[in-house]
This record gives sequence, structure tokens and C-alpha cells, in this order.
Amino acid sequence: MTHVLSATSEKTLDELRRVVVNLPTMPKNIVDDTRHEKVLSYVSAFIAQADPALMHTMLREWAILDILQACLVQGQDHRVSCVAMRLLGFLLQYDAEPEKASIWTLLQTQYPTILTFMIKNAAGEEALTRYSCWFALERAVRYDGAAQWLLASGKVASMVSGALKDESSYVLEAACQFLVAIIENRSIDPLHHTAHDTLMDTLLESISLYKLIHTMMTDQDSERNRVAGLEFLWMVCSAKSDRGTAFMQHSQLFFTYMDVLMDDSRLVRSRALDVLSLVLESTANPLSVLGKDIAPSDTMDADVTDDQSQVDCFNHLIDSNVLSLIALTDSLKALHVATTILDAMVKPLYQSSEMHGAGTQFKDTILSTILWIIQALQESSAGDHDPNVFRHTEKIVVRGNGKLAEQLNQAGFQELVKTQSRAKPTRGAASRGGTPPKSIVLSALKALQNLSMLFPQVVAKSTAIGVVLSILSDTNLCSDQRVFKACLTTLPAVLKTKVHNGLLLDEELFAGTMKTVLGLINRPASGSTSLRLILTAIHEFFTDKILGGILAREKVGQDLANALGMKLYDMEWDVRDNVVEFIGNLFVMGGPNHGVEWALRNDQLEAIFQKLSDEEAYVRAASIHAFEIIMRDPRGWNGMREKNLEERLSAQLPSLIRDSEAFVRRAVLEAMICLVSERESGVILMVNGTDLFVDAKFMSRLTLDDSDWDVRIRACEFIAAVWDHCLALDERADYRVRAAKRLKESDNVHEEDTAPPRPSTWWFYDIKGDEILVEASRDSRH
Repeated sequence: MTHVLSATSEKTLDELRRVVVNLPTMPKNIVDDTRHEKVLSYVSAFIAQADPALMHTMLREWAILDILQACLVQGQDHRVSCVAMRLLGFLLQYDAEPEKASIWTLLQTQYPTILTFMIKNAAGEEALTRYSCWFALERAVRYDGAAQWLLASGKVASMVSGALKDESSYVLEAACQFLVAIIENRSIDPLHHTAHDTLMDTLLESISLYKLIHTMMTDQDSERNRVAGLEFLWMVCSAKSDRGTAFMQHSQLFFTYMDVLMDDSRLVRSRALDVLSLVLESTANPLSVLGKDIAPSDTMDADVTDDQSQVDCFNHLIDSNVLSLIALTDSLKALHVATTILDAMVKPLYQSSEMHGAGTQFKDTILSTILWIIQALQESSAGDHDPNVFRHTEKIVVRGNGKLAEQLNQAGFQELVKTQSRAKPTRGAASRGGTPPKSIVLSALKALQNLSMLFPQVVAKSTAIGVVLSILSDTNLCSDQRVFKACLTTLPAVLKTKVHNGLLLDEELFAGTMKTVLGLINRPASGSTSLRLILTAIHEFFTDKILGGILAREKVGQDLANALGMKLYDMEWDVRDNVVEFIGNLFVMGGPNHGVEWALRNDQLEAIFQKLSDEEAYVRAASIHAFEIIMRDPRGWNGMREKNLEERLSAQLPSLIRDSEAFVRRAVLEAMICLVSERESGVILMVNGTDLFVDAKFMSRLTLDDSDWDVRIRACEFIAAVWDHCLALDERADYRVRAAKRLKESDNVHEEDTAPPRPSTWWFYDIKGDEILVEASRDSRH
């Protein structure tokens, strides 16, 4: 078979070969360990291309396995050995002929030294060595021959047992991946027993693998072990395969999911929730993995069984797990776990609805429960409320016919939750690190965002907008910037659900929402961080065709412009900076059309222009940068020309380019480059059409002697842009003709003016661009 290298050039291939060949001779005195990692990254990137021709060249012509074997000799730098082991892993992973196991066959028949090293050093002294060996083992064990070799070694049980107890999290993770590789290569046919089946049976019998993982998950003395055990389950579930599901069912390792979800450690709870989410998303019968399986009727066909399994699972989670957690009214941690379970159900519920139609009746229950929880915590944490913003006071009613809805709708139950959540945590776990109401609100808002994206019609019919606005009015909850940010991120998502078939279902609600947002902007306590979050939410409004159109054309848009106009003169410079940046970003190419329309309609370009003379250098630089963005947008450029702003801007540049702050000078040069290269408007950078506001002397000082290297680079780029601009003018056949005609028609024609016009490149040579660039290239400092 002929192998032809197509994607890799001869020069690149030669460079790669030199790196590979010289790997065994890397000096031991290299102090920087990242050098070895860079070599690994470089070579593995080529291997990952899975190019059969390149793999053939490396194996046959370069004899890469001989090179790797030379890296494993006694006395070799362990860092080099580790690189060799991991490169071997990549070779096995991207074998060009995996069905023939060509690389593994070569290893087994011709390179026993490599295999011996792999076994021996999987429990070596250096953590990096152990990890590298497990990295290679995980990729090797996918082959039947490798599984048989491991069985024959008789050491696999002790190796796995030691790795699962390893102090290095990297080694532990690699060992878990090794186990997952065995699971994923087991036989589907129960009558066909493979080497991988035997290998797993050996681990189950000799080291009681199930019990070992369970011990890790329940080790109350080690948070690390509990997280590691759950990490292994997450790896098994993330494969989303029948083999992984079967392992989870037989091992019964996640039957105690409620215990790990209620763990005192936030990390353990978070990882347990990740596993639960994967189980719900990828398993046809999740209850069989959770240990709550309800046996289906014998008369059910396959489709109905899958459907009923999902319904049974959602029923159990809502009316058993979530209900029991919320019923623990004295535990905010339990309420938080209940909220996260509801969030974990949203995506699987959507998938089930799409695939089978199962679980559609649970959407309203989950949404209303989330809103019920938010309302309870918001009112229980109520502090001072801004009278200018909306506050939702109507009691949320949980929808549904199950036990959860019945319990939560009982008179006085929500008040009980409010009272208990308001109480101070008692001594013990709660006082050491109890779950604050704000964390629960964050999880609930995350769930509300997911519901808005997946079930917009359900959210549109709810009071979700009112609940979110009510949180924004709660200065106690929103004193935490995380809650404030989550609210402002959720608000556009929820509001967009009110848009249907190109129409806003409730314009009055949008007006009330914007009144609340403007109230937040005008609030005296609104600092720069808060304002940035508010402006991000407004930018999201502009991205929606309907909401953006209302903002651009209605009175609420004028109110927004007035509010931001006040902020442009705020005492804090970073507040002014945020407003300028917001207006400029509306003109980013591909940005919201209605944002541009609003800015032009409400004279926002003029507002930015006034900030060119701001006393704060950061604001001046932001204003110049904003104009650069605006000039790149055709609508922005036309808007500038209508107001004569391009000439007024050029009149400001001579003083700004001499600013004492380097970042202002950088911004000016970027704007000048934009004018020349993007808009071909270099003429406005001249005074009276002939004299540059930056002469050759000043340009030389800017390019060669400026204290800021970034300014010097941009000055060179400006000179290059001038040259390109001049050449472009010369290419226009009518340029010189029109220039001569203008001279003849002039009322003030001098004798010297009757000469043919100069070539357009005179500008480049007048600023001595050629001399400056040559000098800059010779200066060793640059």
C-alpha cells in the first residue's frame, strides 16, 4: 500500500522528525519543565491528525517505537520517559489501522521493554511517571490483545487498587478512565465473553471494585475521596452508553444518590448533581440506576415502557425527593438541593418531550415550584425596597396534581419556609458553612433561564417576569453582585418568551420592565460594576427584533438615552467609561440593528464626541475607540458624516495624539489607521488639504522614540496604511485627471499650480515614511 503525505509540507515534516529523533537526548539540566510539555504538545498535535501516511512514516521510516524505547532506559530523565509514554498513548489512540491493532501488535511482539516499563512504573515514585503510564494503559486496554496481556501479567488488580488510592488526582483520574475503557469495550452479547469481560470480572472478584468505589464515595474523612468516587461515576455516565448504564445498575453505586446530594461538602453535592443530570439525560430507565425501579407491566411494548419509565422517574423526583427536601423547612441546604434537582430535570424533560412526549405535564410544576422558592426566599430576605422599581406581591401557586403541589399550596406552608430561612443557622454544619438564601436564588434563576430557553411558551404564561423584577427590587438580595448579575441575565431571556409570531404579547409589561431597569440606572448607589451588568442586559434587549424595535422608536428609548446621558457626567470615571463602551459596542459589525438605530436617533454619537475632552484619560481613550468601532460600521460612518463628525473628530486628533497617556495615543493611531484603511479618508487628517497635522519630525519621534512600544508599533502600522492608501489612489485611473481639473477650476491658480499634480504617494514621502520604517527596522531596541 502506498502512503502519500499530503497535508504536511516537507519542511514541517523534517522539523517534526528532528524533534522526535532527538527526544532521547534532551539534556537533563533543563530547568523549565514546560519545555518537555511543549515537545509533547507539538508532536501529539501531528499524531492527532490521524493521517495514515504520517503514521506510516513515523512507524516505518523513523522507527518511532525504537525512539520511545530509547527514552525508557535506566538513568534517563523521568520527564523524557513521561513524554515517551504519553506519545505512545497518542499513537495507540490514533492508530491508522485500529481494527488490525497494528501498533499494539508491534509493541507486543517487538517491544516487550516498553510494556514492562508500563507495568512497573504505573506504581512508580514520581506522580508524573505514574500518570503517564496510566495514560498509555487507558489507550492500550481498548485492544483485546492488551486486555489479554494485562490478565496474563497478574498485576492488574493490585495496580488498579493502588491507583484508586493514589495521592495524585491526575493518577486517580487516569485510572478511572482506564476502568471506563474496560467497561466500554465489554461485550453486549451475554453469551459472548471477551477478554474485557474477564478483566472486569477479575477486578470485581479480587479487589471488590464495587465496594472499593462505594468506600471512596462514603469516606467521611476525605472530601477528596468522595469527589473522586463521584468523578468515576460521572465518567461512566458521560459515555452515554448501554454498557455504562448496565454497570451503574449492577454496581448499585448511585442508589444512595440522596445521601451524596445532601453531603456537607459543596464540591461533593455539585459532582453528585452532575452525575444525576447525566443519568436523567442518557438513561432510558433512570430509576433503575437510582435504585427506585418500578417494574413495567408485561403487556407494555418497548416505546410505552420508555415513556412510562420517564414519567415514573419525574414523578418520583418531584413527589418524593423534592417534596421531602422542601418539607425539611429548617434546612436551607435541603431547599438548595431541591432547587438543583428541579434544574437538573429541565433538560431531560425537554428531551423526553421531544422524543417520546413523556413528562410534558411536569413543565408547569417545575416552573411554578422554582418561582415559589424564589418568592419565599426573596420575601424572607427582604430589606429596603426601591420605590421606583416594580415589586411582585401576588402569591405563587404551584401547579400540578401531585403531592408536591398539594403540600406547597397548603395555607401557611410558604410562610413557614420564610420564617425558617430567616432564622440564623444553628451550631454545627450550618454555622460552619450553611447554605445562604442567595445561593438558592442563584440556582433557581439558573433553572429559570433554562426553562425560558427550552419551554418559552410555558414561561410566557407565568409570572416569571414579575418574580425576577421583584428580586431586583430587593436591595438585600441584590447586594450580592452574583444575584444581581443572574437577575439581569435572566431578565432578557424571560422577557423574550413574551414575543410570539413577531408580536410582543404584553407591551405594558415591557414598559414596566424598562421602568425598573431605568430606576436601577438612576439609583445613586449604582456603581460601575452594577451599571455594566445593567447595560449588558439592555444590549440583549436590542438583539431581539421586537424588543429592540420598541427601544429604538418609542419614548422608553428616549428615557434610556436621558438616563445614560446623566451617567456620562457621573463623578466616577469608570461609570462614564462603561457608558461610552456600551454605545460603541452597539456598532460592532454583526451587532443589533436596533441598537444602532437607537444610538443614531438619540444623538449618542454627539454624546461620545463630548467625552473626547474628558478629564480622565481612560474615558478619552474609550471615546476614541468607540469612534473607531463606529467608523467601521457603514451605518455609523454615514451617521458621522451627516453630523460632520468625521471632520470634527480629525480636528481633535492633533491634541489627542500628543496626550500624556500612552493608551490614548494608541487609541488615536488606531482611529487614524481606520480612517485611512477602512474609509480611505486620509484627506481629513490634513489641514487645508495639504499640511499634515503630524509632520515628518513628529512621526519620527512617535515611531522611534515614544516611551510605549505599542504606540511605536501602531505608528509603523499607520505609515504602512498610508502607503497602501496612496497606492490605492494611484490605481484609480481618474485620480490624476480629477486632481488637475480641480486645479484649473480653482479661482486662485498660481503659476506653480499649473504643473501636473504630484503622484498620490507624496503623502507617504512627505512624512518620510520610507526613512522612518528603515530606521525602525535597524533599531535593536524595537
